[in-house]
Amino acid sequence: MTKPTHPSETTLPTRLQRGQSATRRTGSLLRGLALIALLLSAQGCASLGDPQAVLDELGPRQTLPLAWQISGGTGASLYILGSIHLGPARGWEYPPGIIGALEDSNALVVEVNVNELPSETIQQLIGHYGHLPPGRSLKRTLSPVTWALIEESLAESSIPLNAANRLQPWLLSNLIIMEAIRRENYFADQGTEDEFIRRAGARSIIPLESPAEQIAFLGTLPRATQELYLLDTLNHYGETGHFVNLYVNAWRSGDERELKKLIFDSYVKDPSFEPFFDSIIFDRNERMSKQLKVLLDADQHAGESVFVILGVAHMIGERSIRETLAAQGYRIHRVTRSELRRVYINGDVVADHP
Repeated sequence: MTKPTHPSETTLPTRLQRGQSATRRTGSLLRGLALIALLLSAQGCASLGDPQAVLDELGPRQTLPLAWQISGGTGASLYILGSIHLGPARGWEYPPGIIGALEDSNALVVEVNVNELPSETIQQLIGHYGHLPPGRSLKRTLSPVTWALIEESLAESSIPLNAANRLQPWLLSNLIIMEAIRRENYFADQGTEDEFIRRAGARSIIPLESPAEQIAFLGTLPRATQELYLLDTLNHYGETGHFVNLYVNAWRSGDERELKKLIFDSYVKDPSFEPFFDSIIFDRNERMSKQLKVLLDADQHAGESVFVILGVAHMIGERSIRETLAAQGYRIHRVTRSELRRVYINGDVVADHP
């Protein structure tokens, strides 16, 4: 990991491919993976509380998200930004402390880099894992009540019912969620990962998971877990936009308490969600923690800094990556809002950004 002398921005071709075929919405599905837990579990309507004052100070695209500094090994130190997988048409504006941390870094680590595979390959994988075998249909395999919910939900949707009938439950759920996100004028290719991949310049980009792994992971979820995911998506179909906005506001203001409530309340209250959260959040936390530990302990990277972007759901709550690394003795510092706002030049603080 060699730090570039002159970082430059690059623009990568990450625009969504829109079309009637479900297999063409490749970037949306992968970038939307971390939203699944949010949209399944945001069943309460909690207030934003004190962080509302922070929101009032921010412009519509400005952010003060959660970030952590992790050190204590014999290798690199990590600056971890809790990410969101969607954004407005012109993207989010990040505070100078975060941009400065990227500029000081030697490499960029992301959950997944959808640009590492051609879109045609991703389409083929989604087609393989996302469609039912010939001769099978959702209508025949789901309960009449669930199918009636599908008919009702898709009546005013751009997803044709006959196409939905041939999809695996996980893929139909993702398409419904991504359409709801677009109705709120958010776009999957304006999320945090995409923005910082565009800013990476000559830095190495290290993905913790591959697009193929994520698609295979979703496609091989137990059938009961997929159907639970689909049923809950349908039950909250009319409320999805409201919950997306709650989540966005909590993320923009760095409201960890609200984010935990939105993401994990159903896990705490309803045991039937446990297999879903184990698969989508906790098992992946364990795997990613081990990968980050390698960077923290690699002697050849001593003195280097790595900028890491992880879905915020992986960094908060019990069994989070942050808790796992803290329990193993690493030093964890949550970056304060004041630190996020600080402007640095040559390592010295020159101003606090409004």
